[in-house]
Amino acid sequence: MNRKSKAEKRKAKLKARKQQTAHNEQTLSVRLSVALEKLCESVMPEYIDDSNGPDLIGRRIVWRLGQIAWNIVVTGRRELASETFQHTRLNAEQQVSVRNEIAGLVRRKCAEFPNLRTAIRDFSVLLVGGKPHVKARPGDTFPPLPFPVLDEPCNVQTTLLATPQNILSLRRKMKLTQIQFGKIFGVSPKKVSAWEHGKAEPTKDQQQKIQSLLKESEQE
Repeated sequence: MNRKSKAEKRKAKLKARKQQTAHNEQTLSVRLSVALEKLCESVMPEYIDDSNGPDLIGRRIVWRLGQIAWNIVVTGRRELASETFQHTRLNAEQQVSVRNEIAGLVRRKCAEFPNLRTAIRDFSVLLVGGKPHVKARPGDTFPPLPFPVLDEPCNVQTTLLATPQNILSLRRKMKLTQIQFGKIFGVSPKKVSAWEHGKAEPTKDQQQKIQSLLKESEQE
C-alpha cells in the first residue's frame, strides 16, 4: 500500500477540520434554537392564535423579540431595543409595551442562559411534524458583559407600567406583605417575589390590574 503524499494528508486534515467546524456550528445552532424557544415560552401565548392552524407569524414576532433581547445581552448593544421600532407604525404606548417585553426577555436570558454568549445572527421558522420550531443561526461569540440596563423611552409615561420596581413600590405603598399582595392576584408570595426581582412577569390580566392599582395610588 502506497503511503499518502503530504498533499493528500493536508487535504484529509483540511476536510476533517471543515467537518468538525460544521458539526460544532450545527451543535451550537441546536443549543441556541432550544434556548430561544424556551426563552420565549412565557411570552408566546399572548401573541399567537392557533385556532386556524399554527400561527407562524405570531411566533416569528415573539422569536424576533427574543433574538433582540438575546443579542443585547451577549453584545452589550442596548440600542438594539430602539432599532426594533424602525420602519414600524407602532405608537408610543405600543413601543413601551414591546420594550418592556424585550426588557423582560433580557432579564430571563441573564437568569436562565448566562453561559451561552453566542449571538443569534438570524433564524428561520420551520414546521417539524406539523409543529412550529425555530432554527437559529449562530453569530459571533462574546466575552461576559455586565447586566444591560435598558434606557427608558423618552416622552412616554412609564409610571403605570407593571415593571418590577413599580410592583415593589406599589406593594410597599399599600403596606402589604408578599403573601397579602399575592392573594389579590391569586398567586403565591414566591411569584410576587419573582415579579419584584424581574424573574417572572404578570399575565396580561394581572398587569392591567396592577396598572389600575398604580393609577389609584397616584391619585391618593
